[in-house]
Amino acid sequence: MKYLLVAGVISVLILFLGSTGTNSSAALTAEGCSCVGPNGSCLVSTSCQRGCIAHCAGLGDCFAECSGFYEMFGMKTTLEMQNATYPQMVAALAGISGKHIVFSPTKPDAVFNAGWKRATLWDVLDMLSDRGTVQIAGNDFEKLKRLRKALLSGTKISLCVLNTSVNTFVSDMASLTGLPFRITAGRPMAVVNLKLQHVTLNEILVKVSEQTGTTIIERGPS
Repeated sequence: MKYLLVAGVISVLILFLGSTGTNSSAALTAEGCSCVGPNGSCLVSTSCQRGCIAHCAGLGDCFAECSGFYEMFGMKTTLEMQNATYPQMVAALAGISGKHIVFSPTKPDAVFNAGWKRATLWDVLDMLSDRGTVQIAGNDFEKLKRLRKALLSGTKISLCVLNTSVNTFVSDMASLTGLPFRITAGRPMAVVNLKLQHVTLNEILVKVSEQTGTTIIERGPS
């Protein structure tokens, strides 16, 4: 009788511990961002502990990244090179951005002179893309350029943002679009959790402002 009682207690304990372990694992699992492009042209998803963002536009231009990824495109880049090769330039840009960059030039043996002073990383990569094919962190830069064009032209896209401070979101969107957005009211650390379908850039900013109680504007000339 005692043996059965002890066995029962052990069984209950095992079930309790197993249940506790499962709940802990679920709590540690980050919620993922996902979206689908127009007419099912593409589907992406990602999961990040500190927030994520996914954009889906036309022509299969779908991207899912951890929040803060796009901020690098707004980095001020100063680079001077004389009689440099493309591999030398790519290595320098990879060091500046901290991201893996692949470049396939149309004229591989060409040498060039570069003198950028506080140019954005986006503008440098844009120049490079005029001379070949660029990939950064595994993303086709031409597709990123099309996403920027879609956002700036008022084209409707799908968007998912989770567990991301509005400050980080605004920095990402400013660097992705090239527009000088800033927060003028509310709490910059308020968290954005939105999944939107068929919305323009302006509609996205309105929805984010409404959810977080912030005011986001495009900064005018100083």
